Amino acid sequence: MRKALTLAVTFLLLAAALSAMSSVAAAEAEGREVDSGVLLREWEEYDGEVVVFRGEAVGDVLWRGDYAWIMVNDDHYSLNALHEAGELRGGNSGIGVWMPVAEAEKIGRLGRHGSVGDYLEVKGVFHADCGEHGGDFDIHADSIRVLAPGKAVRVSPQPWKYLVLAASLLFALVTMIPLMRRRLEERRSARALLRRESE
Repeated sequence: MRKALTLAVTFLLLAAALSAMSSVAAAEAEGREVDSGVLLREWEEYDGEVVVFRGEAVGDVLWRGDYAWIMVNDDHYSLNALHEAGELRGGNSGIGVWMPVAEAEKIGRLGRHGSVGDYLEVKGVFHADCGEHGGDFDIHADSIRVLAPGKAVRVSPQPWKYLVLAASLLFALVTMIPLMRRRLEERRSARALLRRESE
């Protein structure tokens, strides 16, 4: 009886260990979740590895035959525009992503002035020094998934900016009018002098 119990416990422990190892292997095959900061700091560890990267699609899609480039930013503003995200902080951080055209066509909106781009999950191989693309720091994506669609952002200047503009125009007029009058007087004087000399 004891032998059977010991054998059963051993079998269960062995099955649990194998299950844990297969879970780790599956997770690594699925890719390790990273951000641009991690890739910049620990590029040697992730070079050639499958990674999962999330961020906002920004700029333009650069079509290259059967493939395309996009920039994916994962900075403070990748989910919300500046006026929604709050105060200015952090940098403009992200990474170039090389993908098949079929994947790039999933992107509906790109981030730029007046627009927040689609929020993407990119899965692919990270290259710290891509031999195919002249040493670029990039991800060659196998797949992308749109986690949140982009949206238009109404951008209107703050009222105080209109006051600054009006004050600047007024200042320009006040300083330019005397200069223009002086220049006009000088031209008249020069013409009068030329007439007198020609007579």
